[in-house]
Amino acid sequence: DGHDLAFNYGPSDNDRRHVFVSTWTYRLPFWLNRQGVLGSVLGGWEVSGITRFQSGAPFTVSGNTAIGSRRADFTGGSEQLSNVGQLLANNSVAWLDATKFSAAPESRLGNSGRNAFYGPGLQQWDISLRKQFRLKGTTKLQFQADLFNAFNNLILRNPATTVTNSDFGTITSAAPLRNVQIGLRFMLDRKSVV
Repeated sequence: DGHDLAFNYGPSDNDRRHVFVSTWTYRLPFWLNRQGVLGSVLGGWEVSGITRFQSGAPFTVSGNTAIGSRRADFTGGSEQLSNVGQLLANNSVAWLDATKFSAAPESRLGNSGRNAFYGPGLQQWDISLRKQFRLKGTTKLQFQADLFNAFNNLILRNPATTVTNSDFGTITSAAPLRNVQIGLRFMLDRKSVV
């Protein structure tokens, strides 16, 4: 109903109630003053990263009817199951209590609000480990390993939100698990070259 502003009022699709992001760098203090092979290989490493804790994204529950998709009816109370987050037999994750929702009748709009429910939050750690090695003369070699989602946390997406679908209320997708990339960079100090 485009004329009822209250019916269309609700959180933005981009709403995140709580977000904590931290970037950090730490130079490892081990073997910094050590000479020889041990010092050049084990000393001078640096660790940095981005840490993110975030509450879940909002979503709207809908239902298909003979006249199209519309918001579903919600009976009230807690929309989540008592076993929320539990892995089910079909490898999906339990999230919404399907008994609390139903498709609205064709004679009226559903009573659930726009983006009235929230999905799972996330905890993600992206970590980089790097070291610069001095080679012969003015040449250097930099090694870097990047670990995205370093602790391999399961980062769930929002659940299926159409009450008339068989997978309603379950989460069937997740963000990628740990991803590692390794790089080498060869550098030549041109200012020192005659």
